[in-house]
Amino acid sequence: MGFLTAFARITLDMTVVTLIIMCLPGFPPYTTFEPFELPPSPPWTGTLQANEKLNLVDRLFENKLKGPESFAVKDGAIYTGLMSGVIVKIDPEALTFEPVAKIGEYCEEQYEEYKCGRPLGMSFTKSGKLLVCDAVFGLYILDLDKKIEENRIMDSKDLDKVDYKPLLTPDAILNGSQNIYFNSLVLSQDDETVFLTISSTRFPLRDSGFELLSDPSGRVIKYNLRTEETEILVNNINFANGIEMDPDEEYILFCETGRAKIHKYHLKGEKSGQHEILAENLPGLPDNIKINDNGNFYVGLISPRIPGKPHILDIMGPHNWIRKFLARLISMVLLPFKTINNIFPIAMTLKFEYWCGNLEPLAHLAPPYGLVVELDGKNGEIVSSLHSTNGAVRFIAEAFVHDRWIYFGSPYNNYLARIPKRLRYTSQQKSSAGVTLGLLNDPEPVELPGLPSPTI
Repeated sequence: MGFLTAFARITLDMTVVTLIIMCLPGFPPYTTFEPFELPPSPPWTGTLQANEKLNLVDRLFENKLKGPESFAVKDGAIYTGLMSGVIVKIDPEALTFEPVAKIGEYCEEQYEEYKCGRPLGMSFTKSGKLLVCDAVFGLYILDLDKKIEENRIMDSKDLDKVDYKPLLTPDAILNGSQNIYFNSLVLSQDDETVFLTISSTRFPLRDSGFELLSDPSGRVIKYNLRTEETEILVNNINFANGIEMDPDEEYILFCETGRAKIHKYHLKGEKSGQHEILAENLPGLPDNIKINDNGNFYVGLISPRIPGKPHILDIMGPHNWIRKFLARLISMVLLPFKTINNIFPIAMTLKFEYWCGNLEPLAHLAPPYGLVVELDGKNGEIVSSLHSTNGAVRFIAEAFVHDRWIYFGSPYNNYLARIPKRLRYTSQQKSSAGVTLGLLNDPEPVELPGLPSPTI
């Protein structure tokens, strides 16, 4: 009887705590939770048939950088933002990189991203200035050729300095709400119209998990560099992410990560100003989208929906009360740490708050698998796919074609992966080194020359 009494008491206590967490009014996070269901993932056959084209990739700068997620090109060099907030310039031939800018301040580790920032989407204007979507600080335009204050990038007086101009910041109110979490952008050929995605109007980057658990608050906006006018094009997108424009600028495509969808917004023609779903049963959660050399669109699936392995959003989507309970429970646990960090922040409490709301620990629980799909922008059909069945490259956010290579960006990887683009048409498993040197067999790993020693 003692056991039954104790068990009943524990059950009663847990029920009371659960009811308090679920029903207590005014308790964070301040959002709503409605049930949703993801459409079934398409069968992995035909163009989605698993292959090994990404099973042997070049890992550039391994353990030298972390989080090269999205890319822009100028004069043959590749520019990308890192987890540390630094924007680097990569020489794809010499296989070297160097820091060129940093919108935020110096920070110790990534848990201080609120200080150092997180540059994501970027694009160069025709005049050579760099447009950057920083998830923390907003939309900036950088002149990389100016010299201003010293010691902004790192403690060195020899580095060229940069002119940083904010265009849209998170504290600005747009139609009654703030653009809290900036993500990606695409620049029109007129060199003044910018389309960009806001992943959340409720939660910052460090609490991005709450956006996925709750009802959508993201949006797509249009910004004019000349007039500084801003217009909301689409609202209520769950974790609005990558965005791209077709070559004729008839439409833009953007990713809704939290609902595994690709959206199309028409810019010209009879449907101008209208918005529709292009693809809604993707085999994973889409991150970035980039046009490729075939005129189609590469979509990086940051979290593949692998056949036979239930995906967490497939399980939790219909059960809004479970998502609400988890969100409130995490908020309750974080409350004292947030209070401490607002008064007297220390590394331990800052790290705890950061990792509780961050998506990276959750991502590492998924099976190691990398996946990119090639999408027809007109009808949303998948025309090809690139798989890493052994997880040689995973957490793929973006597939970016430059010169003879395809580069694979990721928010979590500590390297930059690439393959020769010709490998997508072959069934042979070779590294890019083997193809470049004309080797018939898979080569042994080689030490890449000219890698800088410091980690950025």
